[in-house]
Amino acid sequence: MKRLWYTGLTVVMALSLLSACATIPGIKSSGTKTSGTKSSPRRSKEELYSKVPAANQAAVREAEFDLKQAAAKVELAGEKVELAELQKERALLERQHADYGMELAQILQKKAELEVEIRKVEAIDNSNLGDKESNIREIANLKTKQLSIESDGIRVKAEYDTTELRIKKLTKQIEAQKVNAQKGEKVKTSEKSKTKARKRKTR
Repeated sequence: MKRLWYTGLTVVMALSLLSACATIPGIKSSGTKTSGTKSSPRRSKEELYSKVPAANQAAVREAEFDLKQAAAKVELAGEKVELAELQKERALLERQHADYGMELAQILQKKAELEVEIRKVEAIDNSNLGDKESNIREIANLKTKQLSIESDGIRVKAEYDTTELRIKKLTKQIEAQKVNAQKGEKVKTSEKSKTKARKRKTR
């Protein structure tokens, strides 16, 4: 009986303690969140700043203006870098285009030289001079070389023409990029004027 009585008393005391803890502020039960959750530091700062009087916000507005100017300079620098990259790419293509032009001219020269040789041998053969069989073989060899050079000429001409098209396309991109850079310069000049005017007002 005593053991049963002690067990009952222990259960009653445990239930009383749990009931007391539930009524004490700040003690949370399992699975629930406390109402005192802290807001993020940034949110708290913005909320506090919104309550700052306008007269005390002048320095902040000036810093924000400087930040805007710095961002505009970065953007302008980026436009100029992109313009320089396009111009560099065009310069490389123009060099390739010139090289293809040189190669094409050399092919045409070689083709003309072979044509002269062919006509010389044909003239010799038509005059019944030299060995007939040798004349025929030489003419055939010269014409074979000429066909090979003509094939090279077709390939180089295609490279020459496609490179020219790429240069024209890049030139359009460069002109458009110049406009973007000029717009950035105008914005920068406008911001400088605003800065000077603002400084005059603060004096």
